[in-house]
Amino acid sequence: MGMLRTLLALSVVLDHLGGGATDWLVGGRLAVQLFYVISGFLISYVLTATDHYRGAPGRFYANRALRLYPVYLAVAALTLLAYLAGGGEAFWRVYEDLPLSAELFLALSNLVILGQDWLMFFGIEQGGLAFTGSFAHSEVPLYQGLLVPQAWTLGVEMSFYLVAPFVLHSPRRLLVLLVASLALRAALIASGIGLGDPWTYRFFPTELALFLLGSLSHQVLLPRWQAWSRRVARLPELGTALLLLYALAHFSIGLPPTLRDGIAVLLFAALLPLAFLFQSRHRLDKAIGELSYPIYICHALVILFFGWLLDGTQARQPAMFMALVVAGCIGLAALLNSLIAEPVERLRRRLRVDAPLAGVGSAPRTVNPTGVARGAAPLDRAPVRHAASAGGTVGTIRRAP
Repeated sequence: MGMLRTLLALSVVLDHLGGGATDWLVGGRLAVQLFYVISGFLISYVLTATDHYRGAPGRFYANRALRLYPVYLAVAALTLLAYLAGGGEAFWRVYEDLPLSAELFLALSNLVILGQDWLMFFGIEQGGLAFTGSFAHSEVPLYQGLLVPQAWTLGVEMSFYLVAPFVLHSPRRLLVLLVASLALRAALIASGIGLGDPWTYRFFPTELALFLLGSLSHQVLLPRWQAWSRRVARLPELGTALLLLYALAHFSIGLPPTLRDGIAVLLFAALLPLAFLFQSRHRLDKAIGELSYPIYICHALVILFFGWLLDGTQARQPAMFMALVVAGCIGLAALLNSLIAEPVERLRRRLRVDAPLAGVGSAPRTVNPTGVARGAAPLDRAPVRHAASAGGTVGTIRRAP
């Protein structure tokens, strides 16, 4: 699962670079939606297969915040420093003539993340902040006022976190919400609204189905794949290899894009338990996966940095520029993990270990990926992921976040 997550993060990086790189791996939009499926799987695991957060949603929220905010705030601060040092004209221009309501919306979104996804549905009309249905219908492109523009997906992710503790323990609620989310998507598509950005993959009520599909994969399919893996020892390796091959071959599959993406979502949901079991067997896979979130969060900053440092190189030598950006993202991600994420992870472990016991005299129940109970901490470091679609320019990024 770790390698898959990092490949998906790199899919978004390549999509934001534009040019021929947009058709590499699975593309930005599908990568985002596959991240939603993975997140649903992992959050279901930590909430239903362990007792670390049972009866303590506040502890779960604190743990998730510690996962997301430190790295995000570090990258946002570095970006702001870069803009203050010079450049960033598009960023500062957004704030020149904004009404106070829009300035507050942007400021709060940059600080707390939650709401960045809703920003994509608002714009400036006749000098005032208004619900426009799309960031494209705005006198000023508000998303250009975000320090980490791709972090709107974290807003979608956090919306799922808010409801997950109250939904995932109840199969009935899970299924009802899944059906409702799919029905809403179908209704929006039938009306024509759901055919265009931002409704295609930025609207949480319809994206909720993807998270819940991942949760069903964990709760229904993982036990079955575990049983089959006891009979066929290398089944997790085979399933993971199949998903990796698909990620590399996605755009070469000769099917209509909507059908192809739908098949990809179902394939990933079906085989995610095998990738999860694979990660439990291979530490290297988990280590690679730890790079996915910081790669995703820092890539716009890296693109901007190399764009300023090597002015014009992106247009003249796109292959070299792409290689530099990918290497820079991996290097900065490793640094962010070392300096920020790993120290914070020790605090997150304390939140799990110190969780209230499930009952008097009972020990916390932790089920490892192989189905054998033990006291180890759960694998819950899920990335969030991820985004791209056609639109305006953010610095040297050629596609809207």
